Amino acid sequence: MTPLDRWADDNHLYLDREDARDLARMLGDIPDLAEDLADARTRQTRFGTVDYRTRNGAREQRLPFNPAAATAADHLQSVLAAWVRLVCEQRGVAYSGATGIAGMAEWLQRNIVAFAMTEGVETAPAEISAAIEAAETVVCPPAEIAAADADLVLRARAVRLHAAAIGKLAEQLGDGFRKLTARRVRTLRKAGLISPVPGPWSAEWPELFVVGEVLDAHRALPSRARTKDA
Repeated sequence: MTPLDRWADDNHLYLDREDARDLARMLGDIPDLAEDLADARTRQTRFGTVDYRTRNGAREQRLPFNPAAATAADHLQSVLAAWVRLVCEQRGVAYSGATGIAGMAEWLQRNIVAFAMTEGVETAPAEISAAIEAAETVVCPPAEIAAADADLVLRARAVRLHAAAIGKLAEQLGDGFRKLTARRVRTLRKAGLISPVPGPWSAEWPELFVVGEVLDAHRALPSRARTKDA
């Protein structure tokens, strides 16, 4: 049982329980990402040669530093630190977590009820998700769409599926879509980049989306981010 399940009063929550649970799951993924970022930052994750020949012919190692990974890590850390500070100030609690990205993410996850009760938290999921995606792009650069099965993608575009099913389908579409998870679909939905198929539907049925629209939005969002960074 999570702290949200034990919390009985929703009146003081600025996020509904489903969004708060999604945020808690997102925070739970960050410690592993922090380790990958640390490896990439110190070039322990190597995508090419790490040494070069000097003028006198001797070989020397390059400085063990990846500026792109450092920038992504610093941005993710600053985003988490800002939310930790806001929660502490508004809720009157003292920070008791470890320093660093993983420690702040774990503290926010443990204190998810206080986080959900913090005014302004409505923007936290999108802000944290964007910082995570920027870091994941450094750790695992996206593959080209040519890596996907073009025929399967073409046939899938007209299909209407809910978020979880789209995430499962994406696993079959090649490396170019491996980050298209159910959480990613929900992020695109909240960002206004995709819209569900018009109903009417039963209240307990999940929203359906045209797969082609989701694929296009998934490809377009990181493209805009890379263009802005450039």
